[in-house]
This record gives sequence, structure tokens and C-alpha cells, in this order.
Amino acid sequence: MRLVLVSNRLPVNLQGKPTIGGLATGLASFLEDWKIQGRPYVWIGWPGQNVPEKDEAEIEAKLWNGSQTIPVFLKTKTFDLYYEGFCNRTIWPLFHYFPSYTDYSNDTFEAYKEVNRVFAKKIIQNHKQGDWIWIHDYHLFLVPQMIREAIPDAKISFFLHIPFPTFEIYRLLPKQIRNSILEGVLGSDLIGFHTQLYSQYFLRSILRCLGLENQRGIVSYKERNIKVGSFPMGIDYEKFRKQAESKECIKKVNKIKNNKQNLKIIISVDRLDYSKGVLQRLNAFDEFIRNNPEWKEKCQLLLIVVPSRTNVPSYQAMKQSIDEKVGNINGKYGNLNWTPILYQYKGLSFEDLVPLYKSADAILITPFRDGMNLVAKEYVACQTDGKGVLILSEMAGAASELVESIPINPNDIEETAIAIKQALEMPEEEKISRNLLMQNRIQSYNVNVWANDIRKETDKIVGSQIQGQTEKLNDVSKDIVSLLEGKESYLFLDYDGTLREFEIQPEKAVPNETILFLLNELCKIPFLHTCIISGRDKNFLEEHFSKLPVTLVAEHGSWIRRQEDSQWEKQQISLIRWKEDILKRLKVYQTRIPGSFIEEKEFSLVWHYRNADPDIGANAAKEILDEISQISSNQNFLVQPGKKIIEVREIGVGKGKAALSVLGSHLNSQIIAIGDDVTDEDLFSSLPSQSITIKVGSEDTHAKYRIKDTKEVLHFLSELIHKNKR
Repeated sequence: MRLVLVSNRLPVNLQGKPTIGGLATGLASFLEDWKIQGRPYVWIGWPGQNVPEKDEAEIEAKLWNGSQTIPVFLKTKTFDLYYEGFCNRTIWPLFHYFPSYTDYSNDTFEAYKEVNRVFAKKIIQNHKQGDWIWIHDYHLFLVPQMIREAIPDAKISFFLHIPFPTFEIYRLLPKQIRNSILEGVLGSDLIGFHTQLYSQYFLRSILRCLGLENQRGIVSYKERNIKVGSFPMGIDYEKFRKQAESKECIKKVNKIKNNKQNLKIIISVDRLDYSKGVLQRLNAFDEFIRNNPEWKEKCQLLLIVVPSRTNVPSYQAMKQSIDEKVGNINGKYGNLNWTPILYQYKGLSFEDLVPLYKSADAILITPFRDGMNLVAKEYVACQTDGKGVLILSEMAGAASELVESIPINPNDIEETAIAIKQALEMPEEEKISRNLLMQNRIQSYNVNVWANDIRKETDKIVGSQIQGQTEKLNDVSKDIVSLLEGKESYLFLDYDGTLREFEIQPEKAVPNETILFLLNELCKIPFLHTCIISGRDKNFLEEHFSKLPVTLVAEHGSWIRRQEDSQWEKQQISLIRWKEDILKRLKVYQTRIPGSFIEEKEFSLVWHYRNADPDIGANAAKEILDEISQISSNQNFLVQPGKKIIEVREIGVGKGKAALSVLGSHLNSQIIAIGDDVTDEDLFSSLPSQSITIKVGSEDTHAKYRIKDTKEVLHFLSELIHKNKR
């Protein structure tokens, strides 16, 4: 299996030299291990700068031959609108909970779509059967679906490295944009996030925006199942540990300690960004020194700020504020012998960073929002003596793993100042104990385990795709419609969701002219017996279909009106003692959940929540299922979920039993059954094994074949009529 990595930036520059930091550094050990196993990989991304069109072929050949990378060439104006515009002025601030910094522009989104199309085209051009396509981050939300449309059986994973926001934040995006992003990423087989919270926020957003529910993180969408899960990214633990234990590092650490003359060292390492809370940690350090004068001349903050987006005015203003605050603190508390803050505005190499981690008595990490924050894990890995203390914002994704750190709210300056004091004064035994627990955790779930988990889960969901178990009907429909010729045949048709698409108000879902025409034409096939088998009550079915020579089955099998008879047959005798109590319970939810309503039938009750808020309705449905299931033991009813409904009905009836009654002794006839709901599964599993059973939609099923929607059902019936009409 070949791995195709896709990210906004390539891991090399135009000259083929490796770039420092980012995803390339994070994945280095995994990719090395991947190569050792004899598995190839390629990397697709933007090379970091504009290339004249005349030079593109030469650059592409050079990068392929030198590093097995495939460049995506972008026009300067389009790239600026895409990257500086939509990525960094829309997605980045909004997903980090800075809505006031967020711009909403159709122009930048159009550029974003265009760049995503260019990436998708490059991936499609280079795709080989069996490739695992792994797409990274918010720059390429739309690419998975674009690939899926061109290569339906592609194996695609998507991982988001930044937070996914709550629905209340996400919904601030214009409707077209927010839906396009969700639909785009749903082209993947697996969608990964750093934390369980982010994955839950995503699932809630697709429920609220697209009406898609999930079953334990599995989403059914466009005839496919998609796994949504949390995979906290790890680090190359052994690399950091080995470097921290090296003679070279120990030498540098000793030099730092000697230079600091027994000062307690607090470090802060971040790139320049408003989401990192750098000014807040400076304010907290100011507060700490002011409230704890005994720590003057006994500690020092090493502030490392890595330049980022230096051409953006807001970032320039941020740097100026940091510069001024550092100057203010140093001027207020410092003297000729002591500088409270040692400030560097530059990036550090791996060889220089590890000694700083190792020598620091504490690290201050205070982002307002962070997808993971690998710096926290790197610092812990470098504590070979176990004596460094991690102060970590509870807003960072890593906080859910590194629970032995000192948690702080970055907005709470006083709390952060107290945490600095706690870190510096913590007993040695406690420091070692905390670090040992965190080290064991990040050592066992390192970056290789993380990446392999994503690969395994992707393989698992691809392997269990329903399409692999159930054939698509349109692939074999020509053969099926021809099977009926001259044979005694039965056709069982569900109504809602099969013949007729759902309506917000069920009473409006009446059969249209096309449905009635097709049913009338089906009745003209002399050897075919047509049966409408529905959850609708007998009054609805009789009103709309009594003039057709078809068999009608109402309330999922409680009533049957046979083709040759005008009378309804009750299929059971029951006092229905449970109905009054269940009706009272359902009325409570009807009152509680605006938009929901109860449909009362002779042998069943149905609570509808299609009109309700999707999130509130889905949660209430789970409550109803749980509540009524607990009292259903030894009762003569069952409770069953359906599509935006909860149905409670008599035990002893069902579509399967009703269909067998309709068939009578004709079990060896040619039988076709089409349905879309849970109740139709009873029909599919009860019919003789030679029956042709067809599921409408993408949910799990006992049916042999699958069809997309009601339009395809009507098309299939049209084919059936055409092939068998005389």
C-alpha cells in the first residue's frame, strides 16, 4: 500500500531541502518506519513560493527525483486569497474562538474552492489503485469529496490539526460555506480530531447543519459509512529522550545552568499568534513577581517567540505589544544583576531547543485555544530527571492527556500567577511522580502509534463499508427486472422514504402523479401482485390507493386489505392495555420538544421529531427509547427507532409476518421487496432466501441490494414496467 500524504505545504522547498518544523517534522519517525517496512509514500503540497509556468515541469521533475514529492502550483493572487484570506482570516480565527477577528468573504471562499480543486486534480492524476490518501488540516476541507466524486473507491483519511469549534461558533459561517466544508470533509472514510470534544462538536455540527445522525461515531452519508474519531497526536518520544540524554545536550544544559547562577528557569516557546496567549502569560509573570517579591532575582522567564505572518498588520501590532510588555516588566523589576525576562524573537533548532526544555524548572503554556500543543509533550519527554513542571492551559488539546500538569485558565491572570509559584515551590518527589505518569503515557502513545491507529481505523471502516456487503441495485437492475418475465411474482413496496420522499408534515406526503401512474402500470403486468406495505394507517392507504388493484398492509402489518377484497382484516386481537400509559409519556416529550408531535394509530403510537431542533430532538429520542425500553419487559409492545420517529407498537405484528400472510402458499414465487426503514428489515429477513430485497439508503441492512433514494426507486419501477409490459 502506498501512502499519499497531502498538506498545504511540502516538507521541502523548491531546492529540495527539508523545511524545519510543522507536519514534516512531526511525521518524520513514522515515515522512516514506513520506509523500513518497504512501503512507498509520496507527498503532495504547495512548494512554498510561486513558480513561473515555464519552469513548472522542471521543478516537478526535480522534486520528484530528489524527494518523491509532488508540487501543487498556484497563482499568486489565488494563493493569497486562499491562504492569507480564507484560511487565516476566516477559518483560523473562528475555529480558535476569535469571531471578532473573522472575515466572511465570498471572494476568499471562491479562491479556497479553486485551490482545493487544484489539489484534488493533482491527487487524482497521481492516484494508484490501493493508495491510502491522508489529507491534513483546515486548508483542504473540500478535497476529500472532490476526490470521492472522481474515484468512488478511494481510501481517504482526513485529520484536523486545529480545534473544531462548538456549533454555536461554527454556525457563524455563512450557510453555503459551513455546509460546503462539512460536505467536503465527509468525502473521507475517516475523519480524525485530537480530542473527543472536537469530534463531538463536529458530529453536532453535521447534525444541525446537514441533519446527519451518527451511531457511536459512524455517520451514514451518500451510501457510505464514515468513521469520526479522536486520535491525540503524539511525538517521537525516543528522539527527544535520546537527545536529552546525549552528552552534547548535557554539556549545553550545564552551560545554561552556570550562566543562570542558580536562577529558577521558566520557559515559554510559541510562534507569534493571538491564539497563544503570550501577552496573558507576561501579565501573569508580572503578577507573580509583584505578589511574590521574595522571588525577585531568583527566577527568570525565557520567552521564545517564533516569527509568524510577519506581513500581517495585526501580528505586527501583537509583536509590538509583546515587546512593550517585556520592556515594561524588565524596567519595573530588573537591575544590573537581574533581567526578569530574557526575550528572543526567533526560531530554535532541535539541538538548541532540547537543552532549554531539559534545563527549565517549569514551562508556561497558555493558549486560549489549541488543537493539541506538542510543545507540552516535548517538554515532558525531555525531563530526564523528572524535575520540570508543566503549567498548561486547560484550553489546549493536550490538557485532556496531560492531567498531571498544573491546569490554568489563560484568562485568569491571578490563577496563572499562583500556578507559577506552585510550580517553582513544588516538592521534588511530587514533580517526579507527576512527570513519570505523563511520560509513560506519551511514550506509549507516540506519533507512530497515532499514525498507525489512523491507518488501522481507516482500513477497518473501508473494509466494513456496507457497499461491500450489499450490491448497488443500479449495477444489477437490468438482470433483476428481467427475472420476472412470465413468472408468478410479488412486489412489496414500502411507502414513506421508498415510494415517496419524507415531508416535514407527514400528511403532506401524498402520492404524486408519477407514483400513481407507475403503480397503475405495475398492476397491468398480469403475473405480478403488487403490495403496498406501510406504517401508515388504513384510512390513509385506502384514501389514496383503494382504486388500484393492489394489496394494502397498514400499521406495519396490523391490517391487511387483499387485492381481491375490499374489507380490511385485523391481524391480531389485543386489548392494547399499554397504549394509555405510553401516550401519557409521549405527551410529556411532545410538550417539552417544540415541533414534535404524536401520531396515534389503532395498534401503535408514533412520536415524530422531524420538525424539532435536530440536536434536541435526537437527544429526546434517546431518552424515550431508554425510558420506554425499561418498562417494555413482559409487556405486549415494543419500541423502535425510525427516521426521525420513535414508534411503539404491538408485539406479534410486523411487515415480515404480514408479507408471509399475503404470500400464503406462493413462497416459491419470484419476490421483490423494497424499503428504507428499520421496520423493513423485519420484512427482508422474513422473506424466503431467493427473494430480491432492496434497501433504500445507506444504513446497515439485511437486504441483498441497495438503492440510493426514492428517485432511483421510481426509476427502477419504470424499468420493471418497461421490461415486463405486454
